[in-house]
Amino acid sequence: MPDPVSAPPVIQFVEHFLGAFAAIFPMVNPFSTMPLFLSLTSGMSAPKQRDQALKASIIAAVIMLVVLYIGAVILHFFGISIGALRVAGGLIVAYIGFHLLFPSATPTPRIAPDSKKNDLELDFAFMPLAFPSLAGAGTMAVVMSMTTHAGALPDITHRLLSYAAVSLSILLVALLAWLVLRTSTKLLHLLGPRRLDAMNQIMGLLLVCIGVQFVATGIRNFV
Repeated sequence: MPDPVSAPPVIQFVEHFLGAFAAIFPMVNPFSTMPLFLSLTSGMSAPKQRDQALKASIIAAVIMLVVLYIGAVILHFFGISIGALRVAGGLIVAYIGFHLLFPSATPTPRIAPDSKKNDLELDFAFMPLAFPSLAGAGTMAVVMSMTTHAGALPDITHRLLSYAAVSLSILLVALLAWLVLRTSTKLLHLLGPRRLDAMNQIMGLLLVCIGVQFVATGIRNFV
């Protein structure tokens, strides 16, 4: 996230927004959720699949927004320092990034819905699609680190700009996640397994870099 500077509010807002989006989108990475989404919803009707994509994206956005606005309270309650959070978040983010860079050979299990259940009874939107696939521990750690950054800004104007920018980036990420999941069948046919793997590896590299930066910043805070 950018440091506060004597720049016009619009420029500050754009900087906060772009920084937050660049950190959150690779963490959410809806492309890595596509195989799980297709597996879980394979026996559902098209309207039900679209409903699951919408609900999962909305729930993921709500989770991230809740963490953004009450993250500081959680940290204060447990006595966790900003440096500790950034180091822990960086390790989690880098760990997930390494898994995307070097995926295991184990295929994604295909979970067929119970044929005895009605299509309306099947609901995977909250778990595992929204949590932990879209908004898991790593995503929450990234968002919470942005909470600590916003809280450390010098005045209320900077803080409000930061919170607004991060909130908007979360909503944009959720919108993109919905679009990816809603069109997952077409995207999978269009990209193919190899291109999808390459995209996940690019996301993994970005996450490793972000994780290393978080750890470095956290260690600097400790020192």
